[in-house]
Amino acid sequence: MLLGRFCDIAVAIRVKCVQSSMHYLINQPHLRPDISECLRARQHDSDENVRYEVVMAIVETAKREFNIVCESEDLLFIVRERTLDKKFKIRKEAISGLAFIYRQALCETNDLSEEVKLSIGWIKNKVMHGYYMPTLEDRLTVERLLITCLIPYKLGPEERMKKLYHLLGTFDDNASKAFIELQKNQMKTRKTVSDWVKLHHSKEITPKIQNQLNIKQSIICKLLPDPLKAAEFLTKFSTNLRKDPVLLRYMEIILKRDVSCKECADTMSLLIKKLGTPFMTNLYYQTVKMLVERVASVMVDKESISTLVGLIDDCMQGGDFVKEVGIPENEAGIRGLKMLSCLSYIFSAHFFTDKTLRHMIALLSYEHEYVAPLILKSFTHLGRYKPLSEVNPEIMTDLAPICKDFALNGTIKQAKHAVRCVYVNTQSLNGQEGVLVTATTPTIHPIFHEIVESLRSSLTPNCENQRTKIVTLGHIAYHMPQAFTIPIKNMIARRIVKELLIQGVPEVRDCKLPEGEWCEQDELPSDTLCKLDALKTMARWLLGLRTDEHAAQKTFRMLSAFINQRGDLLEQNRLSPAEKSWLRLGAACAILKICEQKGVGDQYTAEQYFNLSQLMCDPVPKVREMFARKLHKGLGKGLPNKCLPLDFMGYYVLGGYETDKKLTDQIRQFVEADVNRRREYLKTLAMTSPESSADPQTLHILPDFMLAFAIPVLVHHPSFTNYQDRAQLKQIEKGLRFILEPLMSKPDAFSFNFTSISSK
Repeated sequence: MLLGRFCDIAVAIRVKCVQSSMHYLINQPHLRPDISECLRARQHDSDENVRYEVVMAIVETAKREFNIVCESEDLLFIVRERTLDKKFKIRKEAISGLAFIYRQALCETNDLSEEVKLSIGWIKNKVMHGYYMPTLEDRLTVERLLITCLIPYKLGPEERMKKLYHLLGTFDDNASKAFIELQKNQMKTRKTVSDWVKLHHSKEITPKIQNQLNIKQSIICKLLPDPLKAAEFLTKFSTNLRKDPVLLRYMEIILKRDVSCKECADTMSLLIKKLGTPFMTNLYYQTVKMLVERVASVMVDKESISTLVGLIDDCMQGGDFVKEVGIPENEAGIRGLKMLSCLSYIFSAHFFTDKTLRHMIALLSYEHEYVAPLILKSFTHLGRYKPLSEVNPEIMTDLAPICKDFALNGTIKQAKHAVRCVYVNTQSLNGQEGVLVTATTPTIHPIFHEIVESLRSSLTPNCENQRTKIVTLGHIAYHMPQAFTIPIKNMIARRIVKELLIQGVPEVRDCKLPEGEWCEQDELPSDTLCKLDALKTMARWLLGLRTDEHAAQKTFRMLSAFINQRGDLLEQNRLSPAEKSWLRLGAACAILKICEQKGVGDQYTAEQYFNLSQLMCDPVPKVREMFARKLHKGLGKGLPNKCLPLDFMGYYVLGGYETDKKLTDQIRQFVEADVNRRREYLKTLAMTSPESSADPQTLHILPDFMLAFAIPVLVHHPSFTNYQDRAQLKQIEKGLRFILEPLMSKPDAFSFNFTSISSK
């Protein structure tokens, strides 16, 4: 009778039955299978209250009798399903319930078997996947659960780092990306709030300072649910910060880059107590508390980073911790180092202890190829925060000779990161943390003179470590072109162009040639790999020079020749189809890279522009895919001055010619992302600097103007030969529709701006 009422026509009765199910699960073991089946049916109920009560019944059961839910796959599966419910309040309770179960099972003492603990390992991934849900509330929930359930911030440094290592070592790809994105977003939020708080130190709030406060406050409001209400309470909080120096000091402590977890947590408690009574109806309290939780850094500090480096070292040696953390021995080291690299970018300030830095240098002694690039990348991140040459010169003295060896005798990744590491860590900061001086004459570490001298004498055809030396030359040319102008120019002209790129291919080649029109890059012959890196070196050299128009013109002619000759520059027909595909793709990517830089990029001619567009219609699908991906990457970074100009968005029109459905969808996503990114940038610009909206330069960002470049690209396409051919015109229409749909899908004031300008 009771089980039948779970399907009653009356919502109130179904709700009551579901609410009572907790008692049956706890007190009537023989009814658990039947109750579980009823709950499984009700989880898809059309009424949201019934679905909500299903989740609450299972979660409340877990809180009272943890083992019942933890050992029941059916009950866990029901909660897992509801993490994707269309209603946020149900998603929130479901994901919070799963996180609670995970914490109880894996972070607290219990009598569960190892088998049961392994069976619920999927929960951590599911919680992090919630970061991909559409609403800001979902992301805020995941941020809170990460530090309260997955890595409880109240644990000691060693235990906390073990949990972090286990998580990042066993996360799936999507969960790992969500974790990194979460940390980056929190870092940006901390920076914005920190700038806002600093403005409160002004003795007198002038109209200029008030305007800056309003701009920062409007940005912060968008980082909280219900921005309109948040604006009201942030205004009140701003007033309180100016009146109460203790409250202001608490915020400064919480926002310190090198604050310890304990100090941050204790200060948070003191600050929250000053906000008033903690009732749900106290919206001021809830808003400020949510903001403080977003900016608080309670996961890592100097002590825990030092502990983490020790744990990574233990894993590299195959110690006991490998088994404890649950990561395969052959993967534990690289996953730990990737985690260290990520944390060095987000939490740079916590790495600056002599013990941590020396331990990181000691890790470079391991012979695994993956170790040095990740450690050197971490040092580079630290240098962008504070250069080691200023903070700890002794560490820099020890590190430089190691980097020299990697630059001349290491792998290409080791060489790249070695040059970057030494360069970044010898530059001065531009008056504030994290901003490097970008002078035309940067500080040159003596080790670079030794490296360049060694390259001059040893970089010859078929020399030992030829590819490594080519990469090293490219990165030195990019970072320090003025310091070594003559030697670099001579090596580029002789060693790179004359002796490598335009050198003929012998008739008989002592290597295995790849079959087919495409292959993986590591399957290419060594001489072809050297040519690919030589093309990148040419691009880096020009990017470093910035304004050498004559060199840019000659380089563009050579790179365009690679494309026009389908990758076989000398037309000897001795290269395999796969090598030709890679070489024309490499030349095309080098051109895109150069065109990101004003000055040298402006030397690109219209004919070369149209020839390059043919990579979007290349006969090899992988070439089309990788070129489109590189195009999207170039258009998306560093708006407005460090990205590809709007001209190149015109290439997207050829996505309408694409025959591969999967690739068509991917290119469409690229178009939508680039259009939205530019429109969002213009909206932010209009909000922060209203006078800039009238600047003619903003028209070079407006995505609607891509049409002015898309139409010439279509007209110059080889397949368009007769303007009276209906089939050809239909194909052109298809291409135009391909880019017009994203442009017209979300009409706004910027579309009107484009229309008004076009009609004049």
